[in-house]
Amino acid sequence: MDTAQTIFIIFMAVSLSACAGIRAFLPPLAVSLLALSGHITLAPGFDWMGRWDVAAVFGLAAMLEIIADKYPGVDHALDAAGLVLKPAMGALLASSIITGMDPLTALCIGIIVGGGTAGIVHVGKAKVRLLSTGFTAGLANPLLSTLEDVGAAIWTVLAISLPYLTVLALIVGGVLIARLLSHRRAPRSGVSTGEA
Repeated sequence: MDTAQTIFIIFMAVSLSACAGIRAFLPPLAVSLLALSGHITLAPGFDWMGRWDVAAVFGLAAMLEIIADKYPGVDHALDAAGLVLKPAMGALLASSIITGMDPLTALCIGIIVGGGTAGIVHVGKAKVRLLSTGFTAGLANPLLSTLEDVGAAIWTVLAISLPYLTVLALIVGGVLIARLLSHRRAPRSGVSTGEA
């Protein structure tokens, strides 16, 4: 495998892992279906993801996650479980599609990059959900959940077809959020010292 193809696959792994931070089971379902159709090759040891019964389990889990996330209270329980589940899914996704290198290296990259990316995105999503609950007493959460469903579906398609674009969007979004947070924490200039 050439360098460009390896970079493409790593970018796809990062992008799908980010999506797993929003919906844990939708990206693994997509990878399973892609493997079944022969559009991607899974890494050694991950052939089981390319089976129909596994695709069916991911599909059922994705459907249950989408439905359960619409109920106030249940959505917060899902977010709490997601602190472990979503980084695990991100690591699984990334490790399963990184091919063309030493399997142990690919697994380590998958765990660090995939798990880390999914974890960061999930924490951000959970904080937005908490803010929504605080400001609307949970009334806006089902609408927010539906927007997350649509966003996750679109992001999954883009992560597979245009992973460079989705990684660029992740970087730009991260920079904007970091700048916003740094401006909020910066001390105000021109504070009166009480001197004449």
